[in-house]
Amino acid sequence: MHKLFLFFLLSVLALNADFLNVSSSITKLNGFKYETPHGNEIKIPKEVKLIIVSFEKDTGALVNEYLDTKSPDYLTKHNSIFIADINKMPSVITKMFALPKLRKYKHPMYLNYDEKFEQSVLGKEEMVTLLHVENSIIKHISFIVRKEELKAAIEK
Repeated sequence: MHKLFLFFLLSVLALNADFLNVSSSITKLNGFKYETPHGNEIKIPKEVKLIIVSFEKDTGALVNEYLDTKSPDYLTKHNSIFIADINKMPSVITKMFALPKLRKYKHPMYLNYDEKFEQSVLGKEEMVTLLHVENSIIKHISFIVRKEELKAAIEK
């Protein structure tokens, strides 16, 4: 009985979710507040072509490990940004462990703390979400699991 209720509840929530999709404007993403690991507020640039989104520690590590091998301006040169959704991480863990580690990276990182973000951007378990953007409109959404796929998407 409880499983049936849970299934029903999740189905209703999924149907009511207002995910960004192909043809959506990215202006909805501008409604969220993003910070750098150093605590500075940061905005999504208008000329962005690729938005890389991570919802989990492992997918974030995949992106960070790849970007750490590149120059600090690699994402900027390719009109790309990386958003790490860390809203599920307990604040004590964030402050004591995650932020000090994230501050060591040279590449720009947009941190999201708002739980509503994951109701706007579609994610898949153990996958990085890529929002391919043209003129502030999402043209394609893809999901990746390997660094080679990330490189291809950024350098496209």
